[in-house]
This record gives sequence, C-alpha cells and structure tokens, in this order.
Amino acid sequence: MKKRILICKNEECQDEIIDYKSSKRLYCSDYCRNRDGYLRRLEDNKELIEISKGQKINYELLDRYAKAGIFEEEVSKLMKFGFNSKCLRLAKYYEINGRNCTCFSIKDILFEFDEEKELIIIHKSKHKIK
Repeated sequence: MKKRILICKNEECQDEIIDYKSSKRLYCSDYCRNRDGYLRRLEDNKELIEISKGQKINYELLDRYAKAGIFEEEVSKLMKFGFNSKCLRLAKYYEINGRNCTCFSIKDILFEFDEEKELIIIHKSKHKIK
C-alpha cells in the first residue's frame, strides 16, 4: 500500500513529508512545529504586543522628561515624539495637592492630562525631588 504525501502545516515551509511513521504527522521537523506555534501566538497576541510597545515608548519619553526636570509639557509636543495615548491603562483617581485628579501610571511615573491647558503633568517619578 502506497503512503499518501503529507504537506508541512508551517506556512513558511509547506514541504512534502514523504517518510513518516504516522499519518497524523503535521510538520516536517521540530523547527517547523515550533515556528508555526510562534507565528500563531504572535498573531493571537498582536494587540497586546502593540500596547506593551506603546507603553514602553510612553514610559521612556516621560522618564526622559522627568530626568531633565521637565514635569509639564504640551500634549501635542509629546505626540510628535511618539507618545501614544491609546496605549494607556485605565485612569485612577488621586488626591494631589488637595484636589482630586484623574491620573495614569506607567511603572514609577504618575501623570495626568490637563485638558484645559492641554498639558501632561508628571506628579511622581523617581527623578522628581519631593
């Protein structure tokens, strides 16, 4: 009885699998199986990866400003440097200097959007002297 020819399930490979022990075999090698799994996970987690990359860029930008001693900056200027407001987590309410404000946090930086003045104000950072 002649064995049927199987095709590797990895989209990058798709070689013919001629010599196999089981007809249930899906991949030509362990490399192809691992690569296909990696590509599927990459596609499944695409949105989460984009959000985490955006948060990293936002943190690096705000941290650079805090290191330079700049704790208030225009939103439009930060947007030009790559700040992405779509990658922020949910806001929390804090009482700062006797007023309630809606703040966002990324790692050790606590900041708020001042919509009236169109500013981002950094309230807490490892570089801010209290």
